[in-house]
Amino acid sequence: MRSMYHAIVRSIVRKTWRRMNAGDYEAAVSMAAPDLRFRFAGDTALGADVRGPEEFRAWFARFAEQLPGVRLRLVDVVAGGWPWNTKVAVRLEVTGTLADGTPYNNIAMQWATLRWGRMVDDLVVEDTLNLDKALRRQQEHRLPAVGLAGD
Repeated sequence: MRSMYHAIVRSIVRKTWRRMNAGDYEAAVSMAAPDLRFRFAGDTALGADVRGPEEFRAWFARFAEQLPGVRLRLVDVVAGGWPWNTKVAVRLEVTGTLADGTPYNNIAMQWATLRWGRMVDDLVVEDTLNLDKALRRQQEHRLPAVGLAGD
């Protein structure tokens, strides 16, 4: 019975990451429990320790703004535990093109806890040195904002 449950969880996680890879971050937000704690490790512009679906959604907006077009492809997923305390581990490939035209390639790991199908804890760890370099390149090549007439 548990192996069937874990197969279902892995299938849901794969489907969620396919949607996210297409830029539909609401797929992850829809899994968030009201008391979700989301952490993105590292001292970068994307580093976070937030709570609840709204702050989680805001983090994805910041991610999309900082790294537009970057894709998150699920490589592997493992699930274990019971429905009231399911642990999910995910390995991701992060790819895209930065504003200066250089490719961005990174790896990331996710460790999440689900309770009755809702995500209550989510920790994501990406190679922060690589990420920080990419974010700095993005900042250096960001186009200046266009002012209004008379500014």
